[in-house]
Amino acid sequence: MHMIYKLCSIALLLIFTASLEASTLTWDQTEARIELKPNEEEARATFTVTNNGDKAVRIARIKTSCGCTGSIVERKIIEPGQSTEIVGTFHKGKRQGLNHNKLQVFLDNQADAVATLHMIVQVPNLIELQPRIIYWNADSAKTERKVRVSLDPRYVNEITEISYNRKTLDLVDTEDPTDSSKRVIQITPKSFSHVLRETIVIKAKGENGQSAESRLHVFVQP
Repeated sequence: MHMIYKLCSIALLLIFTASLEASTLTWDQTEARIELKPNEEEARATFTVTNNGDKAVRIARIKTSCGCTGSIVERKIIEPGQSTEIVGTFHKGKRQGLNHNKLQVFLDNQADAVATLHMIVQVPNLIELQPRIIYWNADSAKTERKVRVSLDPRYVNEITEISYNRKTLDLVDTEDPTDSSKRVIQITPKSFSHVLRETIVIKAKGENGQSAESRLHVFVQP
């Protein structure tokens, strides 16, 4: 019983110490919102932390929520009254849309993060397809599938090319009856009795020379 009491006391002391150290740190921000431009591959956000306590603290590690996110620490040891910067980095890769990534900051000898930093990055989707994958199986109705195409008018405003295999697919490109700024692509396989895997490539351009490409995947599994 004495040993259990002692272990509980140590645990409570560690929790209290961690909470105390966390309360002595102040951040200029814990959330950064960034919108990438089409040709940008990386986003960066800077978080500044200040040690308002009377003892130095050391940043032991930073855990990120995604392999696309990294961190750069200006100075790991923060003396009383001093500040340091943590730079969060986000690599776009093939990601699109809204990306919410977290960086958990840990101090020495602490199991719990002293702070969680948020990088919310919007990657523009210049050509949006709804849906991006269409398929037919043995139970599907042998009818056309419709895909709505939306362009981001800030960057592209004209579909310049739709490439597909005319030997296996029939395709009709029409204006969306519910929104004149969008297009509707109607796709029908020439045969529903054979396995089919095709890709439709849609290209667009803008007045400033910006170009974009998106892929629509088509499957038939009889």
